[in-house]
Amino acid sequence: MTTTDARVETRPQRTEQPRRTPRRAFVTVLSVLVPAALMLAYLSPIVWLVLTSFKNRVDIFSSAPTVFFTPTLANYVEAFVDKGFTENLVNSAVVGIASTLIALLVGLPAAYSLSRASKGEGFMMALLAARLLPAMVLAVPLFVLASNLGLRDTYAGLIAAHLTFALPFTVWMMRGFFLAVPVALDEAAQLDGCGEWGTFLRVIMPIVKPGLAATAIFCLINSWNEFLFALVLTGRETQTLPVAIPSLITPIGTSWGQVAAVGTVTVMPVMIVAFIVQKHIVAGMTGGAISAE
Repeated sequence: MTTTDARVETRPQRTEQPRRTPRRAFVTVLSVLVPAALMLAYLSPIVWLVLTSFKNRVDIFSSAPTVFFTPTLANYVEAFVDKGFTENLVNSAVVGIASTLIALLVGLPAAYSLSRASKGEGFMMALLAARLLPAMVLAVPLFVLASNLGLRDTYAGLIAAHLTFALPFTVWMMRGFFLAVPVALDEAAQLDGCGEWGTFLRVIMPIVKPGLAATAIFCLINSWNEFLFALVLTGRETQTLPVAIPSLITPIGTSWGQVAAVGTVTVMPVMIVAFIVQKHIVAGMTGGAISAE
């Protein structure tokens, strides 16, 4: 074999690139434009809410929408310092965090035991029926019960009301994740000397962390945004932000800048927390879908 032949044989072969047809290019552009349009449609009201919270009355009521303006914190100062919306923010945080923690503390062991029980379908259907009940059906009985027990306008009364939807949701959702964990892991842990609680806390819980994060976030969001129970069961001492916002709408006029400021503070904490744990939420929802199958 000559040197020329060797060079010819060792020359790398060129791979033909697939032709970019107009149809494929259209699909590629469409796959970018559609999510971008949906994201814009979803975020534009929130962006406009945040911008409005930093405007003065002249910019808010301008005939032409103003995008470039001199920002001011006057709306936040008037709402949270002068009108006391800081207390409502604290109330929302206390009720949301407490109801979420109690739902997890009670619901996680219940979901785990139901996932390992041979006959738990009837109880799960009862939980689902309780979860599907409209809030209006429970509002009046809860009001009467809280009034008779002296729990109206207290944290305990509102937290108990929020548990009526947070606890069934926690049990129903987490049971799917526990079902995805093989029972053989429980048996192996018990053979190594772990008790039932040790198996649950040390072996099973680390596996279902994504599902735990997703469940906790959804419980917190539902409690943070809940309006009807908070309207019926709270008073001046325990009003949450969603209930306190309408007080800015008066017969004299509506303080739209303050409404936007309180609305921004109401929306942002949940969005920030969801953004931080978004990977766990996606993994948790995917795991729940797989386990449900």
